[in-house]
Amino acid sequence: MNDSARRAPVFSHESAASILGLPLLETPAQVHCLLPISSSGGRNEYGVRRHNPIPGDPLPWCVDGLLTTPLVETARDLAATGTFAQGLTAMDRLLLPKLFPGIPLGLLSAIRDEEVLDSLAKLGSGSQRGRVKRSLEFADIRSGSPGESWSRAIMLQHGFPTPELQLPFHDNRGLIGYPDFDWEEFKLLGEFDGYEKYSAQRFLDGLTPSQVVVAEKNRENRLRALGYNVVRWVWDDLRTPERLIRLLHDAGLPSR
Repeated sequence: MNDSARRAPVFSHESAASILGLPLLETPAQVHCLLPISSSGGRNEYGVRRHNPIPGDPLPWCVDGLLTTPLVETARDLAATGTFAQGLTAMDRLLLPKLFPGIPLGLLSAIRDEEVLDSLAKLGSGSQRGRVKRSLEFADIRSGSPGESWSRAIMLQHGFPTPELQLPFHDNRGLIGYPDFDWEEFKLLGEFDGYEKYSAQRFLDGLTPSQVVVAEKNRENRLRALGYNVVRWVWDDLRTPERLIRLLHDAGLPSR
């Protein structure tokens, strides 16, 4: 057995994200880990992708007995090597001042933009640094879910106006809710419908799925009564972006 096989692996990229709780938009096809510092050149074999460590990166974290690249570096690597949607989703969650279940509290602190900038400066590739900077530039902690981050990435890539996120709406009956996207100039609201709200117990709040559907319909009717059009989409519309683009255009939202 060679020396590298005897060492505990340091998981990175999508594999580290799975351990740390950073959201992934697709199921990883490979296990990602770092090569020992004494090695050279990334290798890809037997479903394992090995990456060269980034000089100057901090020591790995130990989470549930597994070694991973730290949280900031993991999000940076996702943005540097993945799609813009994946990078934006990771940055939205990274900067959100909310605990990551499973990560020891002693490892966590509020993440600031400056920490990400310091981390991305260590990347040797200018194109990768640019990809991380772009994800960081458009990151927004108001994004309520990975699906909303992915939606926003598609909007940005295809020249749609930048929406406001999660603004409160009221009528004479009180608070209606917080629509995911608001294009006030066009009196248009957008809602990403993840299936979880109709099935997962933590979202049902004691209601049946059919009761949640009725409540959503009543909420939408109240928004329409204020003069807004409401457009909705689901995961499949993100996996085929042309569908979301068509939905937004059909709802009257222009793009460049």
